[in-house]
Amino acid sequence: MENTRKIKTFSPSHITGFFEICDNKNPLYKGSVGGGIVLEAGCVTEVSLSEDLSHKETKIEINGVEAEANTSKYVVESLAGKYKIGIIVSTVFDVPVGAGFGASGAGALSTAIALNALLSLDMTSNEVAQIAHLAEVENNTGLGDVIAETCGGVVIRKKPGPPGIGIIDRIPHRREKISYVVFRERPTKAVLMDDSMKRGINEAGREAMKELIRKPNLDNFMLVSRKFSLHSEVISDKCRDAIEAVEAEGKVASAAMIGDTVFVIGESEALKEFGEVKGSRITDVGARVVLS
Repeated sequence: MENTRKIKTFSPSHITGFFEICDNKNPLYKGSVGGGIVLEAGCVTEVSLSEDLSHKETKIEINGVEAEANTSKYVVESLAGKYKIGIIVSTVFDVPVGAGFGASGAGALSTAIALNALLSLDMTSNEVAQIAHLAEVENNTGLGDVIAETCGGVVIRKKPGPPGIGIIDRIPHRREKISYVVFRERPTKAVLMDDSMKRGINEAGREAMKELIRKPNLDNFMLVSRKFSLHSEVISDKCRDAIEAVEAEGKVASAAMIGDTVFVIGESEALKEFGEVKGSRITDVGARVVLS
């Protein structure tokens, strides 16, 4: 098999403001409900066949460095394993990894879309996204990012699962800029495997969903997300301090779940006191092929 083909794909990132964990023995039906914002910033993934035809292994690079990347590796094994060919996956992020931006979901989704095109698998968008969702759930790296990153927008996840199984609604917006400060990386897996923490998350998440459904707009999303952040006992002291400083400024900030990141709509002078402020706009465009 000659290799002159490469597929390049893009997935946006996703900030979860609040969520409730929904367990199920079937991983396709396991996930979360909640609310989040999909950002223009995300990741670009290039997938190609190995030039060395005798090399049958998968090579994955994250930001130029070879990595284990078990979530993306799961996608490759699921979609390309039976072909016994070497696959090279290179993903470059313009959002922090492990900081509450749904990076593992974006990497898995962009990889799945690329493999579908590269190998002419003729899978539908829902089928491709379901593989990415399974990869997230099976590796405990996320629960609800894939369906949001597939669709874009300010997303209310009403039923858990990937596209075709989960159900979402969207809140109208004006492509507002989201500003954020990242304090440190925080692995999602550690939280998802802590039963006592999960109970607190679910109680706060149920209440947040009720409040958002009563008034589904972007401002209320920020208010219920802030309340969730402060009551779910997930956030760090630094996040709490930043949220309170922005509140004293007269604005509403919240924490990105599950990460050590604080975000706000528009600009915030108070947030600048806590570190380097970066930003990205909300997008209604989901993951897609960008070059083949």
